[in-house]
Amino acid sequence: MYGDGVIGNHKTIEMLGTLITGVFNYLRDPAKSRAYTLANVAGSAYDYLYPPLTPEAQKDAVNNSLLAYMSQAPGFAKDRFKVKQDG
Repeated sequence: MYGDGVIGNHKTIEMLGTLITGVFNYLRDPAKSRAYTLANVAGSAYDYLYPPLTPEAQKDAVNNSLLAYMSQAPGFAKDRFKVKQDG
C-alpha cells in the first residue's frame, strides 16, 4: 500500500514531476521552446505512472474521443451512423 499508495513512490514521482513541469514551463521562453509535459520530465518513470494502453484500448480511446467530439455538434444523433459488423 505504501509503495504505490497515497504516500508512496507513485504519488511522490507524480507530484514532483508535476511540480518540476510547472516550474520549467514558467521559466521557459514561450517564443523559443515548446511546453514541457510530465512525460518529458519523468522520462521512463512515466510508464510506471501511466502504463501504456494495449492496441485494443488505444482503438477504443480514439473511438470514444471521436464520439465525444461529434456529440457536441447541434442535432447530433448517435443512431445516424451505422457500423457494419465483420464476419
